[in-house]
Amino acid sequence: MSARIETRTTLAAAEAETVRELARRAESADGVGALSEASRLALGPDSPAGTTHVLARADSDAAVIGYAQVWPDDSAELVVDPSARRSGAGGALWAAAHAAGAQRVWAHGDLPAARALAEALELTPVRSLLRMGRPLTPDDSSPRPLPNGYAVTTFAVRRTQVPDPLEELRALNAAAFADHPEQGRLTVADLRARTEEPWFEPEGLLYVRDESDRDRGPVAFHWTKIEPGQDGSGAAAPRVGEVYVVGVHPAYQGRGLAGPLTDLGLAHLVSRGCTDVVLYVDGENAAARATYERAGLGVQATDRVYAVVAPEGRAG
Repeated sequence: MSARIETRTTLAAAEAETVRELARRAESADGVGALSEASRLALGPDSPAGTTHVLARADSDAAVIGYAQVWPDDSAELVVDPSARRSGAGGALWAAAHAAGAQRVWAHGDLPAARALAEALELTPVRSLLRMGRPLTPDDSSPRPLPNGYAVTTFAVRRTQVPDPLEELRALNAAAFADHPEQGRLTVADLRARTEEPWFEPEGLLYVRDESDRDRGPVAFHWTKIEPGQDGSGAAAPRVGEVYVVGVHPAYQGRGLAGPLTDLGLAHLVSRGCTDVVLYVDGENAAARATYERAGLGVQATDRVYAVVAPEGRAG
């Protein structure tokens, strides 16, 4: 099966839905999502500036058999329909993505097929993203207290107190993740898109305030996430909550906030009926990983980034 490649900056609504359906088929076959939340959100009409969409169509009937998305930071994600794999579509998608500027590609779950494709394309693993998790317990209902002088509030409260709560969140997130290639570049529009998702709960976005500086906004946050549609699947089925983001302003790092703030989020998830918790953390972030390991979370799966590597050994 040969593939015809189309590259564009936006997708029509019907094409976006076709890609979503393709991603659902791939997830059903692989047991792991091929597209991240950021990529799924970028399928809409407000795709972030600098995003490139690549469609692979079957020459026989023009059906979409694969998709790649190139981000402004020159990273990419790609997915091939399970029925069209080993046909060259993956290589053709990467060639088009690379021509559009991609230097790295995500392999969610780091499945054998993804590793084989990366090897065939002479790409090198350069980064990992770990999914960590564990069951929640009754002890998680009793979080450690914050250090003296700090108090907890929520986005639900802050949006009644400040004229632009999303800009406040953006600034705190940007400071906390200044060195993070994806999280640190989120815009107000990106955050608004997430707050408009069905899973968003204002009370589940927890903030820490410095009581000695009441004029200052939040100095740390724990954003929790519970995907909808988990009820009604059977009494024994786990209800999974996520430690979506934990961020501490650089000026307040090292003050013992991260651990208790993580605990507060876990307590919120327990209060919402969650039985299990998961989170994603960079494999190279030793400090964050140590915090979560102390909270009893273990590695459940690994996503990998494969990159073009220059002859001198640096990622291209």
